[in-house]
Amino acid sequence: MNTTLLIHSKNTLDFGDFQAYLEIPNLVLDFISEMPGSIHWYFHREGTSTTLFAITSNLHGTYEVSIDNLASYDDLKFFPYLVDSLAKFLQGEMDIEYIYEELDEEWVEDTISEEIAYLKATLSIAPQYFMAHPLDDLAYISLEALRDFGVHLHSSTPRIYGYVQYLMRHHLLPCLKDWDEMEVSDTDEEVEVDIPQHEAIGRVKSWQLDGSETYETYSQEDVEHLLSLACEYKEGKPLHGVVLNDIGTIHQEGIGMPVDGESAIYWFKEAYKQGDRLYAPTNLGDLYRKGCGNVSVDLKKAFEAYQLSVDPYAHYRIGQAYEEGWMCESDMEKAMKWYQLAAKEGHHLAIKRLKRN
Repeated sequence: MNTTLLIHSKNTLDFGDFQAYLEIPNLVLDFISEMPGSIHWYFHREGTSTTLFAITSNLHGTYEVSIDNLASYDDLKFFPYLVDSLAKFLQGEMDIEYIYEELDEEWVEDTISEEIAYLKATLSIAPQYFMAHPLDDLAYISLEALRDFGVHLHSSTPRIYGYVQYLMRHHLLPCLKDWDEMEVSDTDEEVEVDIPQHEAIGRVKSWQLDGSETYETYSQEDVEHLLSLACEYKEGKPLHGVVLNDIGTIHQEGIGMPVDGESAIYWFKEAYKQGDRLYAPTNLGDLYRKGCGNVSVDLKKAFEAYQLSVDPYAHYRIGQAYEEGWMCESDMEKAMKWYQLAAKEGHHLAIKRLKRN
């Protein structure tokens, strides 16, 4: 599904001029579609978007601005600014009076929750879920596509949404060759759907760049599914590093099982081998920094793990290691270099640390 807002203006849209007006260098026009009685512009923000934006003119003074409800979090937050900017550029009027108040962060969260509920309902009775404005033409979501990432219909909304974003961002969703391949139901009868519910048995806290807390929750079905994937991986099935990191996480946190530091280390290292340069080495560093079950604190190994990560948080910890002398004597020059890098990347702890100087 998508969200569409209307703008009324007698002025004609020149998209190139609108791009220049926005002054957003990564905004890319994908294509223009002209049809009898309408013209459509489809575009995205390079490096940020996982779906397309759409502007439609009926050539009689009405513009529709649309965003896919499975768009990236940043694009959903950007959407009211886009609509407001277009209205000002066209010197037009919007049907919505207080756009920033109505399309606030709560609206973003509600939009995602409702869309994931709709996705779960659809995949409960149909094999394919199609986005309104996919970045990859004819891309769709299926249970098979989600399965290899440890996600299913009993997973939490943030977990499903997060992995759908990962699949779209890395162009991993299956795509039809043409619409004739779409699987269509043989009946038009309405079907009552019991949407699978998520029941958490454990959660993992993480910190965002700005210091806010978020939680990743796991159900019993999540744990069983991840352990099944772990067995398949050991038998030779290829898996993405982020999935192996999740397997390490449930061992590290003791979700659905006793805490097992040695197993967590194994899976974090495997995750790094399979391309996870963000989460796995950071989690491995934290494990060694704090200790885990039968694994004792080892600051030298923590430092080595953080050095493998591209995470701003890991860069902050490297600065801390140099300041506190985890391996040898304190080296404030190197510490400040890493604090400055982490602060430049937006990490709140590094920013606070630099303010103390």
